[in-house]
Amino acid sequence: MSMMIGLGLTNPMALRKAAVVQPVQAVNADGWSVTYPTPPETFNPVAAPQILSVQRAGFNAAGAAVTVTDHLTLMARVRQPYPAQATLTADRVALSDFVYAGDVVPGVTNGSNLAYPQPIACWLTPDLERARGTTFAAQLAVAHAYARAGRPVAAVKFIASDGVNTVTQMVSAMTSRQFASGLYAPYFEANIDLSTLTAGVICTLDAVIYPWVGNAFQLSVDAGAYPTINLSVLKFLNDRAGSYGDAFAYVNATVGSNATAVVSAAAATAMAAPFATIAAAAAAIKTFNAAHYGRSDTSGGTIRLVAGVHAHANFSAATSGAIPLVIEAADVNAKASTVYTDNGANVSAGFPSKVKLKDLTLRKVGASVIFLDNGATIATLDRMMVLQNVTVDRNGTSTFGAWIYRTGRMYLVEVDGAADGLFSVYNGNACKEINAVGCSGAWGSTLIFNAVGCKLYSMQRVTGFANVEVGVGQLVHHCMLTETVDGHQAFLASGLEIGARGQGLVGCVLEQTGGATGAVLRMQADSDVFAAQNVLYIGVTAVGSRSNWLYQDSGSTTIAKRGFRRFSVDLQHNTKTDVFGANSNLVGNWPAAYNVGNQSNAAVQGSSDGGVAVPGAGVWLGEVAGLGDAYGSATAPLVTAWANDQSFAGGRAGGGDYTPGAGNTLPRVPAGMAPYPVDMMGRAVRNDGGAVAGAVQPA
Repeated sequence: MSMMIGLGLTNPMALRKAAVVQPVQAVNADGWSVTYPTPPETFNPVAAPQILSVQRAGFNAAGAAVTVTDHLTLMARVRQPYPAQATLTADRVALSDFVYAGDVVPGVTNGSNLAYPQPIACWLTPDLERARGTTFAAQLAVAHAYARAGRPVAAVKFIASDGVNTVTQMVSAMTSRQFASGLYAPYFEANIDLSTLTAGVICTLDAVIYPWVGNAFQLSVDAGAYPTINLSVLKFLNDRAGSYGDAFAYVNATVGSNATAVVSAAAATAMAAPFATIAAAAAAIKTFNAAHYGRSDTSGGTIRLVAGVHAHANFSAATSGAIPLVIEAADVNAKASTVYTDNGANVSAGFPSKVKLKDLTLRKVGASVIFLDNGATIATLDRMMVLQNVTVDRNGTSTFGAWIYRTGRMYLVEVDGAADGLFSVYNGNACKEINAVGCSGAWGSTLIFNAVGCKLYSMQRVTGFANVEVGVGQLVHHCMLTETVDGHQAFLASGLEIGARGQGLVGCVLEQTGGATGAVLRMQADSDVFAAQNVLYIGVTAVGSRSNWLYQDSGSTTIAKRGFRRFSVDLQHNTKTDVFGANSNLVGNWPAAYNVGNQSNAAVQGSSDGGVAVPGAGVWLGEVAGLGDAYGSATAPLVTAWANDQSFAGGRAGGGDYTPGAGNTLPRVPAGMAPYPVDMMGRAVRNDGGAVAGAVQPA
């Protein structure tokens, strides 16, 4: 079975008048260039494209293996390295996209040694949730280099197991919703039928991701080993029959009494006799569970806080079991007035190992004290903390990073507030590893591994601290990141190799408001000497300052750097290589310099080396224009007509609206190549050739 899908790496109209290239003898081992005896001096990829048809492994929406035929364009003769950059090689020609070892190129020897790029993904659903109904809903965000047809991959198969019984669900349509941040994000959602899975046990949810192009990726085989904040299987409690048992306790700091309070399986009974403190309620839940359910822990327990201020005290002795203890507002509408504070002094390891805080406000009272801490280490990542619909209020105090200290795996779901500094690393030894979904507020983090639908300050790739995992396969998906400090980046990836699991920025706005001294994006750039592969930059808008992409501008040896830029808009785009470094070894990032794997991007003001708009040898914009790219210059920029530019180039207040206006001269996304069904505003991304490059579609 075969399927013809144009990759969009050539103009479909031009393809009709272009013949398959016969002079090509071989695809070279690098996978991005070919051997072409006696090539022409120049190529014209737009007006007279020469096409190479490539048959690739892939999948359809049913998860069935198919052969996908993509059409690659011959772009330009490859030059000699510095200092002979003015001289072309005799028979080497750059392609518009990569060829992989698994590809078949009819009539051509394929010597590529490249593996297909892997999917990049993260769960939107926290680990160890309690499924009380007949189904369990879980969401998985996905990105892939060969997105098309309005979704990043063809399908995802979800596989739930209780260890004996298994339930599967194939999902090919994406779901999206608006988060509390105000942003939308698309994802694949499973609704697992629990009826045939054993009630009252922890189940494992695996997934197989089927890309349009490439190999299937199964979480339990190809991703991380559980437990990890990086991509892995997900676990949940199947409590469809209610057999696990509830234990409710209420806390009223004003009129509650630890002496007369009760824990009950009935919430109304517990509400009538509240405790005075959280610590006493947790201890009583542990005793109740031991007596009624045979487990001497707080698993399945719920502490409900009556509106008021509740000061923290150590209750780690109320140990956790299979799932987290839940601490939530008694009234879901009283989030702002249900306040949980530190007590003004350090409380080290004061929480049990698994806790979920929900529908309340966390307020910092002490200037520099430990508050959220369950004593997690990198060796005890079964420990975790979930914050859901929580406001984090720094309350005008310090940005002390140990206020939120050793939480282990930390899931932030629709968390808001002024919390700058609190989610960042503390002395490199605080084991907190964060996935953030739908969050917003005046805070950024050095410890966010994945972010979906968030509106925050800056982020960076987590490269590993003394007691923190390395971020592997990090995904930043439909987020708005605003950097206010001149010289800092809205997103930074540097200092460690990016391997096959990759790094993905998709559907995002990167905004610099404080100045243009530094780049708004640094992706393995600015003297970075680490290899990078499978780096995705798809449907991004970067404003206020320049974007620095996959440099090899220093060092003494070749360092391989490969990525995919598609349908993105940068104020200025820069890739430095051998000519800048005056070193013939600095050619490992030539796929980036030749714009291989890139398409329909915009550099509004060209590149920073004079704001030029014409690619060429050593030009930071690239050696050759990417297919469908549009380049302005410092004196003649592209027309964007942003609805409300609040970057450094505009109002400088941040939080701008980067909807392109009428008359914009940004590139269009080729028909059939839309990477997602919706943008961060919830607007449809057209798949008919009318979508505009960048993170936001026209209203």
